[in-house]
Amino acid sequence: MATQQQAISVTTAPQEVQEFLQSAPAHVIGGTKRPSGSGEEIEVVDPSTGDVISHIARGRSEDVDAAVQAADSALRSSSWTKASPTTRESLMHRLAALIDENIATLAFLESLDNGMPLPLAHNLDIAGAAGVLRYMAGWPTKIAGRTMAFESPFGNRVMGHTRREPVGVVGGIIPWNVPFMLAIWKVAPALAAGCTIVLKPAEDTSLTALFLGDLVLEAGFPPGVVNIVTGTGPEAGQPLIEHPLVSKVFFTGSTTTGIKVGRAAAAHIKPVSLELGGKSPTIIFADADLDAAAAGAAEAIFLNSGQICVAGSRLYVQKSVYDDVVNRVASLASKHVLGNSLDPATTLGPVISRRHKERVDGYINAAESDGAELISSHSTPEQGFFVAPTIVTGARHGAAITQEEVFGPVLSVYPFDDEADVLQAANGTSYGLAATVWTSSLGHAEAMVDGLECGKVSVNSPGFPYPGLPEGGKKASGYGRDLGPESLDGYLHSKTVIFEGS
Repeated sequence: MATQQQAISVTTAPQEVQEFLQSAPAHVIGGTKRPSGSGEEIEVVDPSTGDVISHIARGRSEDVDAAVQAADSALRSSSWTKASPTTRESLMHRLAALIDENIATLAFLESLDNGMPLPLAHNLDIAGAAGVLRYMAGWPTKIAGRTMAFESPFGNRVMGHTRREPVGVVGGIIPWNVPFMLAIWKVAPALAAGCTIVLKPAEDTSLTALFLGDLVLEAGFPPGVVNIVTGTGPEAGQPLIEHPLVSKVFFTGSTTTGIKVGRAAAAHIKPVSLELGGKSPTIIFADADLDAAAAGAAEAIFLNSGQICVAGSRLYVQKSVYDDVVNRVASLASKHVLGNSLDPATTLGPVISRRHKERVDGYINAAESDGAELISSHSTPEQGFFVAPTIVTGARHGAAITQEEVFGPVLSVYPFDDEADVLQAANGTSYGLAATVWTSSLGHAEAMVDGLECGKVSVNSPGFPYPGLPEGGKKASGYGRDLGPESLDGYLHSKTVIFEGS
């Protein structure tokens, strides 16, 4: 495995990126830039170098309250509540076009802020977000209730129908791993449904969310429809969850934090959607196309340095091809080039922070101490927060590396005998987010689809998200859905209307 070190810094960024980084830290509240009431700031660190490249506003409860009040005012204003479905559709398409026009700037900001390689930021994160927005833009004109006629107990004719109405002001709390795309996963269905939203991005990666706030206003959305408040979970996220004017909370993040979010919302009888962690299995049968399967398994864990909720962090390989597949995946891992996310040669960027690097390294070291074997060159750049792609073999089923979400470029591999054996192992964690199966047998595929306890199964496919299909899990991976018509359901409630005649 190679490492690539090149003198790349924020000073090489395009002018518009530098200007944005140098702008005064502020939230986007009610259509204006507003500094934190406390005047405090949070440093923005480039994970490729460890350097401070900018600052964001450190939001607290007073800033959250201002944002929620702005969202509530927008919800009650005729400019938004009386906007026709075609108007909402038009505005959303305009926003998608603005994302396209600014894709180079957004991708550069995302790569600097998050550490994902620039092509990944461009093609998956930003372009993918625009695609989701366009898909959701088709829904405002298709939201409909149903009508029925029946007879009352007193013999009168009754006409009943249902109306699908926005739930109100919603709070969106998103993680740092694919920031812009996940922001759109919350914002787009909210806009399609006619809700207003207060979005709190992760404090580690807030830049593109703030840029989105500017684009929303440029697109022509009324002030207060979309508000962005930056800050930490306890200082900004918690007040957002607990605010009495917030009707529902949509959270994506770790299961540990999701439990806290669920408890806080429950204390206020507030519905919540939780898209949480995963420990997703990749299953390779002996009859699979092993070239495609090995490539898919490697991509499933090393993409974005393993910082993907659905990352295939456990690999189960049928015994007769186990050694062959492990060697193939190890060879692919060795070809990755670690380096600055802005370097065109880089294929594997850093993890998000020093704290997270230490966490991932801790899992690797614990597995080795527990008797597992590691396949990795462990060659990493001197600067930044890098973890080399690592393959772990021989780990125990009950080991932390098997049971817990590592969220890094770390793949644990296990042999299996048959369908029953692999289903028991694959389902043997608390998570149930996603799974991938590689086989040429329809019988194997159907058995896995039927037996795997998760929200999504991909067969002979890396399982990228598609706007029209829902994403979400079961068990400790949460409840609620992003994407597809199912996601829109979370932003609407049904009102029953009855007309009775004599």
